[in-house]
Order: sequence, then C-alpha cells, then structure tokens
Amino acid sequence: MTFLVRPIERADVDAAVALVGDTLFEFGLQFGVGSDTDTGLWQLPASYTDHGGQFFVAVAGDGLVVGTAGVFPVEPRVYELRKMYLRPEVRGQHVGAQLFDACVAFCRQKQAQAVVLDTREDMRSAIAFYEKRGFVRDDSQRRGARCHRGYRLDL
Repeated sequence: MTFLVRPIERADVDAAVALVGDTLFEFGLQFGVGSDTDTGLWQLPASYTDHGGQFFVAVAGDGLVVGTAGVFPVEPRVYELRKMYLRPEVRGQHVGAQLFDACVAFCRQKQAQAVVLDTREDMRSAIAFYEKRGFVRDDSQRRGARCHRGYRLDL
C-alpha cells in the first residue's frame, strides 16, 4: 500500500482529530486532558501555519488519514514534534518515517537547530523510533502534563 504525506487541509481535520483521539484512548488518555496542544487541532492548518509551523497527514490510497505529525516553533530555531500518531493497521509500514522525514525537512527549511518532543514511558515503540533517529533524552523538553520523557535532536 502507498501513502501520501502532505500538509493537512481543512477537509482532513475531523479525521486527524479522530486519529489522535483514538491513539490517546489506546494509551488510556483522553483528548483535551493533560495537553493544551490537543484543542488547537480543531483550528488546523492555521493553528500551526500562523505561528510558523506545519502539520502533516499521511493519507492512504483510499483517502483515509492514517497518520499525523506536526512541528511547531517553541523557541528561536527550535521546533517541537507533536501529535505523531499512526493508525494501528499501518504501524511498521514506514508511514511514521515518511511523516518524520517531512517534519525534519520542514524544520531544516526553516533553518532550525533542533527538534524536541515529549512522550510517555508506555509508548515504547515511539521511543525506539525516536532514539533510532538520533534523539537523545532531555527531560527539560517535557511540556505536556501527561508526558514522562523529553527528547532533543540537534540538526
């Protein structure tokens, strides 16, 4: 199966929010609780682009949104990787790598010096994914109340 990774469009917002909500639920979390960044998804793409960021979706051949990831400036030349989630049926099919590559390319285009993120201990596959790509643990990057770990990737 092939996937198209592209910036989110207004027509994708409901599907993207549903995907994020479903993934949070999978880990015992509730959309809008413990992370101020959840509710901003309803105003995509403007909630990212108006601040110098970008939010991407991965779309399957049938038009289904199967992945999300965004980058948002949090400091001068530092972007936070946010909402990198995949539908269970596409995990392990390199969709995450495609989304990640799009996010890093965007950050490099903006001359970013680093990408940071925070995540949870129980998101072990995500942690392995980030560490494989060069992220190092930096708990000073924890911004969300529901996250236990912070990471930084110098570009």
